[in-house]
Amino acid sequence: MMPRKRLWTHSEGEKGGTVTIYERRPGGPLYARAFDPTLASGKGGYRRITLGHSDRETAKTYALEQAAKLRVGRSELATGKVSLARLFAEYMTQHSPRKTAGEQKQDARRVKLWTRFLGSPKDPHGITLAEWQRFIDLRASGAMAPDGTPVPAEKRRPVRARAVEADLKWLRWALNWGTRWRDQTGRYLMRENAVRGYEIPSEKNPRRPIASEDRYQAIRAVGDRVMMEVRWDGRRRQQRSYLSELLVIANGTARRISAICNLRYGDLRLSPSAGAPHGAVRWPEDTDKEGRESIAPITPAVRAALDRILSERPGIGAAYMFPSPANLAQPITKDLARKWLVEAERLAELPKQQRGGWHTYRRKWATERKRLPLADVAQAGGWKSKETLLNYYQQADEASILNVVLGGDELRELKA
Repeated sequence: MMPRKRLWTHSEGEKGGTVTIYERRPGGPLYARAFDPTLASGKGGYRRITLGHSDRETAKTYALEQAAKLRVGRSELATGKVSLARLFAEYMTQHSPRKTAGEQKQDARRVKLWTRFLGSPKDPHGITLAEWQRFIDLRASGAMAPDGTPVPAEKRRPVRARAVEADLKWLRWALNWGTRWRDQTGRYLMRENAVRGYEIPSEKNPRRPIASEDRYQAIRAVGDRVMMEVRWDGRRRQQRSYLSELLVIANGTARRISAICNLRYGDLRLSPSAGAPHGAVRWPEDTDKEGRESIAPITPAVRAALDRILSERPGIGAAYMFPSPANLAQPITKDLARKWLVEAERLAELPKQQRGGWHTYRRKWATERKRLPLADVAQAGGWKSKETLLNYYQQADEASILNVVLGGDELRELKA
């Protein structure tokens, strides 16, 4: 048996005022601890914080500084002072795991972004308006990459306001969370949100393209011509991709392509009922962006697509309906689904849509149902917020505008 590798520790200070730096796993992030006699109702205990890095030399310097401060009662470990590193560590440990895999990935990226810009020792209570505005300038100009690293001048490209807005809102949400979260001593992590009220840029002319029924039919006509290479049995072979079924399901359910790609056979509810004469689909919470589970009835076209899948590649239970061409145990990625869609658009000789893709069919579905009750549209399509559905998905269209112009009632005075 290999001997267990010893964990690194380092201490500074005198007895009763020692600050210890340590790791919990070899080569992992470093932590600091010091004894605080005020904890546990006066019995005392160790107060611990994460340093947010694994640089041992920097950690030694920190321990030396904090041990000196501890002698005069000003140590961060004694006062519970919060740093950006500690806030982010708590957020990533306590809150981020509740999100979807995609959102957790974005959380990790934004932690790197803000840590590199503000610095891990930064007290988040002290984020200034000047720092906020400087961040906007750097991100919008392309001088700072999405992970916070500097971009050479010759490679800089302007970043749309929407991307900058998302990064700023994330920090504000993380700070808000810190004002509500209590640590193990019962103290709130933060007293207040320092960026509350700071202006956030927004897209003046947001690009939200929408697919038309004509575009949908044109792509559907060539869908079976988009091929994929499968390697399930150790041999490479070309066969029809899943694009046709993905397209019909996206157009008929309004669900995000990532949720469709992750459908399992066990999610199908195909027995007809009064509320779902063509069957229904269960949309699990772990693949839903809002983290909600829902069951929605399906259209005849979606049912036909599902029947085609069951006929060509039957399955049960937890097996994926759209398995990866390289691994039957994994679903296809949304990137592969997008690649197929782009190929179909090329085969159909359709013009490219700016910021197009699968989401255009979600907007199409919502816009086609503007005349129906908003609450029912939101429930059937998987929107948690009716405001989001109304403001970002349902769009004005030429036919509806013409009906409004021609369909107004004449306003007459009531005569006695």
